[in-house]
Amino acid sequence: MEAYNEYGRKTNESYRFISSPDNDKIRLINKLGRKKYRDKRGEFVIEGINLVRAALSKAQHIKFVLISDDFDYGDIADELAEGVEYRNIYLIPRYLFDKISDAENGSGIIAVVDKSSYRLDTIDSLESIGTNNILVLDRLQDPGNIGTMIRTAVATGYSIIATIKGTADVFSPKVLRASAGMIFGISVVELDDVEELKVLVTLLDKKIVVTDPREGCPYYECNLEKDIALIIGNEGNGISDEIMECSDVRVTIPMQGEVESLNAAICASILMYEAIRAAEG
Repeated sequence: MEAYNEYGRKTNESYRFISSPDNDKIRLINKLGRKKYRDKRGEFVIEGINLVRAALSKAQHIKFVLISDDFDYGDIADELAEGVEYRNIYLIPRYLFDKISDAENGSGIIAVVDKSSYRLDTIDSLESIGTNNILVLDRLQDPGNIGTMIRTAVATGYSIIATIKGTADVFSPKVLRASAGMIFGISVVELDDVEELKVLVTLLDKKIVVTDPREGCPYYECNLEKDIALIIGNEGNGISDEIMECSDVRVTIPMQGEVESLNAAICASILMYEAIRAAEG
């Protein structure tokens, strides 16, 4: 059995120590707090054992790991040893970790990971991104909503999350936490506009499904089991007119009482789970 010291470190190993706030890795993590820099570098930050473990389990390329020197990382030590080069794991003092941590209660472990998203010109094959139903986010802004939709998409067998420009970054810390690591379980395709959406659905041979409370058909009367691109629109403004005009199927979620609309994540979850109900029915 491996022996660990009081900080969870294997007694026969000693990671290199970073103590300066001017270290290039500390500075990089601070810069990656901005979407513009994440896009430029093609990298993002994950924090906490659950997210790091999820990245390791999906063989994501982790550039480096920083661990607070008072953090017990014994539970993940073996996984780190298998998934990250030893020279890319560092210890840092707690005060410095807290300065770069985005979590309310600093978790103790942070990693920088390569972005694993696609653009239309980087899709090598359909097999690389999957061909099941896809979820399209049309300018959504709330990180909690987006993270919940990512988790539900994975749970319901969807293969792609496509984001149209104007949607909050799915690689932001708040979305990553809300997704509970499920961002690593689904392909992400970033689209510039509706024209690129049209190209994607044509490439994948999907029908565009939108919600329409006035003219839509009750969702349980429509076939949402397969071959669809489900569009979820902006929390305040809904789905863009341009997408509505090119839609193939319009659905509605019947509601009683004085309720006029549902939270975007709840709406998406109901419609995505219809794929499972239809398949089992």
